[in-house]
Amino acid sequence: AWFRELPEGLLDSLTPEQVMQSNAEADCVQLVRLLPSTKAALLDWAVNLMADVAQEEQQNKMNARNVAMVFAPNMTQ
Repeated sequence: AWFRELPEGLLDSLTPEQVMQSNAEADCVQLVRLLPSTKAALLDWAVNLMADVAQEEQQNKMNARNVAMVFAPNMTQ
């Protein structure tokens, strides 16, 4: 819910094509470098949070795919 309340989505400054064509880690790193520093820092925090949640999959049933399905719609407006 917190991400939905932001005035702009974290990835709104990127085009959908840029995001969809970034399949390799190096491509994603390049995209993050295009973000304003505040959004890049928030995205870094969110990715770390998602990794922490996915690490506890045995307890919370949230694997990486499930976490992505919950967070992804909230990364853009």
